[in-house]
Amino acid sequence: MSPLPPTPLFWAERGAVLVSCALSCVGSVLLLCSQALWPELRTRPRQLLLYLSVSDLLSALSYSYGVLRDFQRSSWDCVLQGALSTFANTSSFFWTMAIALYLYLSIVRGSPTGSGLLWGFHVVSWGVPLAITVAAVALRKIGYDASNVSVGWCWVNLDAEDRLLWMLLTGKVWEMLAYVTLPVLYILIRKHINRAGIGNTFQGGANCILFVLCTRVVRARLLSLLCCGHCATLGSPGSWQQPQPHKDKDKDKDVPSPEQNKPLLSST
Repeated sequence: MSPLPPTPLFWAERGAVLVSCALSCVGSVLLLCSQALWPELRTRPRQLLLYLSVSDLLSALSYSYGVLRDFQRSSWDCVLQGALSTFANTSSFFWTMAIALYLYLSIVRGSPTGSGLLWGFHVVSWGVPLAITVAAVALRKIGYDASNVSVGWCWVNLDAEDRLLWMLLTGKVWEMLAYVTLPVLYILIRKHINRAGIGNTFQGGANCILFVLCTRVVRARLLSLLCCGHCATLGSPGSWQQPQPHKDKDKDKDVPSPEQNKPLLSST
């Protein structure tokens, strides 16, 4: 069978994908840093979000490599990039559904959500994508697709006769399942996350907007880090305390009370 003619890609398309991947990487890194810097924010939902951020980061990095590499044929790095993007992208859909299911069980059903459920999420969200990816690589289903179903990266080899089946198994069936399941679950718990149209390359950025920029506590702490030098000067103990009255050697009434020594603004 002769190789498929490649689909021509414009630089504008490549640039849009690279910008989207870069924003996704930045968003995923911000989510990971917020978890590492502030242990008090490590609730169970955010713990699940941590694993989702890892998947999104790997997915964005693999897509970026594929676009920059501009594959012209199947090669070892083409297969590696396709396998990594398949695993990370499929895992990302599983962790997204795991978060929605966790919120549904804990808020709507009031069911106990202990460590057993978390281990179940790990087995499914890491194990199933890994098994699918290993099977696809072993059966030589991952390879050069001539950019006919991608934007420069490698995915399912279009020379395979059962390519449609492997396209479903390596991403599309889980993507469609997520798009059907997520609105239902979030409507049931009276929350709505509109993920339609975001695409595979901007998942980390979307999660950052939802769980960092739109979360008051995390947003305030990020702003405090950005202006740490200015805030440190303003927040020094001497600059926020009331001026102490002059002590009178003969009068005890001028001795400042403990209330007078408290800063005007409480630290948060």
